[in-house]
Amino acid sequence: MLKIKSISEYFFSTFNLSLDKLRNSYFKTSFYNQKISKNIPSKYAYKPSPHIINCLVSFKKKKIKIENLHLNSIWKIDSNNQLEFNNLHNFLWLNTLDIKTSKVVTQNIIEDWIENNFNFNEQTWKTEILSKRIIAWISNTNLTLESSNPSYKERFNLCIIKQINHLFNNINNEKNYENKIIGCASLVLIGLIFNDYKKFKEAGLEILKKIIKINFDYNGFPKSRNLEEITECLKYLILIREWIKESQNPMAEFLDETIYNLGISYNFINKNFSHLPLFNGSLSTSNEEFKIYLANAGYSFKHNFNERAGYYITKSKKISFIMDIGNSAEKKFSTKYQAGCLSFEIVSGGNKLICNSGFIYKKNNRLSELCKFTAAHSTLYLDNHSSCTLNKSNVKEGLKIFSKKINIEKDFDHVIASHNGYQKKYGYLHEREIKFFRKKNLFIGRDSLIANKKSRKVYFGIRFHVSPETKMVKTQDATTVLLSIQNGEGWKFTCHDYELMIEKGIYLGNKNKPNENENIFISGIVEQKDLSINWTLEKIS
Repeated sequence: MLKIKSISEYFFSTFNLSLDKLRNSYFKTSFYNQKISKNIPSKYAYKPSPHIINCLVSFKKKKIKIENLHLNSIWKIDSNNQLEFNNLHNFLWLNTLDIKTSKVVTQNIIEDWIENNFNFNEQTWKTEILSKRIIAWISNTNLTLESSNPSYKERFNLCIIKQINHLFNNINNEKNYENKIIGCASLVLIGLIFNDYKKFKEAGLEILKKIIKINFDYNGFPKSRNLEEITECLKYLILIREWIKESQNPMAEFLDETIYNLGISYNFINKNFSHLPLFNGSLSTSNEEFKIYLANAGYSFKHNFNERAGYYITKSKKISFIMDIGNSAEKKFSTKYQAGCLSFEIVSGGNKLICNSGFIYKKNNRLSELCKFTAAHSTLYLDNHSSCTLNKSNVKEGLKIFSKKINIEKDFDHVIASHNGYQKKYGYLHEREIKFFRKKNLFIGRDSLIANKKSRKVYFGIRFHVSPETKMVKTQDATTVLLSIQNGEGWKFTCHDYELMIEKGIYLGNKNKPNENENIFISGIVEQKDLSINWTLEKIS
């Protein structure tokens, strides 16, 4: 049966690949080029303010002087360097240009891009890059269009129309829903600025509505359980809302409700952390600039709960704690899911103390596959296997939270949760209990394996990952590890039940930039009966 399924998957994959090649060949024909080159508008009904898209770019970097860019070499970045290639061709860097930037030089660079990419190009016309480019060009008409000659204006508008017609015709073929949302934003913007393209606005909003319904739960949380998706999707929904409001068009009814729910989820995760926690494909990206953007735009998403969508968060004055106590993602939403149930992160004074190892986004990469396994998280695993059965791209067999209990007292928070990920194969429930004494800066933890009649003798391991900046040393009795984090704080991790080891690891919290790190490692054998491993983590200086 498995062999037949594998063969069918192979042929399905081969068919899709052939279909993509055939489609791309069609896009390069003169017939298709003429088809998407019709109905070029000459008048803009609305020109958006450049500051609206400030949430899409970082202003921490030095302002670019466009005169320093070499016109003949700017487009020579290899498409294999995907991040730089995308960032260059999406033109969002227009918003980071020096205020004295020359319009003539900017328009010369755009004209040069149009010369090389005027017709379909499978690299530069991908949904995400194309959509961001349209948004950047139209949001910066003070640079890209003003004071230009009629010939340039005509070619500039034609290039926009060709790209947006291509997007409109093919957006439903886009498999990545985040890219699809960016495409919807681009369609809505075109529908607002050109009266002849109002149907694109309605189409974009309708597609967006379906995406939200399919990919988000009723709390406005992505079903993938990926934290980074919340921020990225919220940005584009707010852009759409701000454009509609500024252009004085009627607001879509579902938009405010969606933004509110998504905003609550965003605030739940981000208000206590300056960088995203590393769960389920999220990277350690800074959210400080987006927080400022939201405040300046008048968005406030207040809430008073500690648990949402399977994540539990609590904090003291300096310490933030987050734990994954949720079920695994459904198969069709599990492309980024990592088997890290009951893993946790601790941030002290803005610095990661205990964390997960992160994720790397590279297709057909062995490291990307390993990122999904339990050992990449600060939690327990059995027999070098994960709590979920995974294939290369999805969860094959998931897990459920068996029980959980949360108790919040004056001086401490107490969370207990267990999952059944090891029950079927090994006959054990994994239960984790953590007490956080806020005033004492003390965590008392217990990892238990609860056996049933089918349990068997098996090896276990528990890892507690730390960030690359954290230094660790083991004491002579091998029951304590001393930690020194970047802000100078000293902590100690103690386990009297087992010898502690310090192992080398790989930290993938920074986008596609692996760093060496270390982790505290506890291992042993569970022998067909209940077993508990007790540990503490305490601040000492």
